[in-house]
Amino acid sequence: MRSVIASIEWLSEGVGGLAALIVIPLVLATCYEVFARYVLGSPTIWAFELGYILMGLHFLLGGAITLKRQEHVRIDLIYARLSRPRQALIDLVLYALIVLPALVLIFLRLADYATEAFLSGETTGQSAWNPQIWPLRAIIAASFLLLTLQVVAEILKCVAILRGRDTVNGESGQ
Repeated sequence: MRSVIASIEWLSEGVGGLAALIVIPLVLATCYEVFARYVLGSPTIWAFELGYILMGLHFLLGGAITLKRQEHVRIDLIYARLSRPRQALIDLVLYALIVLPALVLIFLRLADYATEAFLSGETTGQSAWNPQIWPLRAIIAASFLLLTLQVVAEILKCVAILRGRDTVNGESGQ
């Protein structure tokens, strides 16, 4: 179980690191657009659209690493006062009964959405650049698949805690 968790979390960390790097071309494109518009007097046809695409990808691809690091917003007035096994039980129930099924359904619909865009040759329709939309939709679907896998890892960690095992350092006896 520990190796499955480690593999999923390695993938989440790797994709999260790549998602962080998306900021670099986002900044470069924005700076170039400002330069082209105000210095050269010739705005680009692609910078605005590329900017919101990259920002969306940055946000979505960071979801799994954010979950891994437990940095999603949580209202924990009562939860924070509970013992670790009770927290794990609450997390297990919520992840298994609500979050995981919802993410699976969202991923399946997004995968269909990307496939439909690929088959139809749909474009963004947002600018003169007008790129095909299926690669973006495929990455969006992949980001939800990765988040789904991270939820599976969180479920496995909850089970390990409830069985009296510490998944972080392999110790027993919580």
